[in-house]
Amino acid sequence: MGDFVKVGDVDDFRGGRGRAVSLDGVGVAIFKTRAGFVAFTDACPHMGASLADGRLTGNKVECAWHGWTYDVRTGECETKEWACLRVYEVKVEGREVLLRRPDPEPPAEEPPDDDWIALDPDRHFKKPGS
Repeated sequence: MGDFVKVGDVDDFRGGRGRAVSLDGVGVAIFKTRAGFVAFTDACPHMGASLADGRLTGNKVECAWHGWTYDVRTGECETKEWACLRVYEVKVEGREVLLRRPDPEPPAEEPPDDDWIALDPDRHFKKPGS
């Protein structure tokens, strides 16, 4: 496992509100909860919306764009089985909030063809007869 990296001070975070940070160029959403901090991939796999802007209710975060819901403890998506988030280990030392730098992630599996992730203009906006 990787080392821990400081991403802010405890006072930089508001309870129940997300904050986007960058860890080695990767966006991570961090939420301060009553039980501590949770951190996970900031981009929703559906269309890339920032999950730091989402609504946290209990252990679930809901994407602000289209309502996809994720378990912040496991990263599992309740909307689509293939759409999982990476969950990051968070710890607090003194007043510093630290994220564990993860090992490299294996390549993501391609979603099934029947799932819609993003628009392909040539496929979805092709004019009739062209």
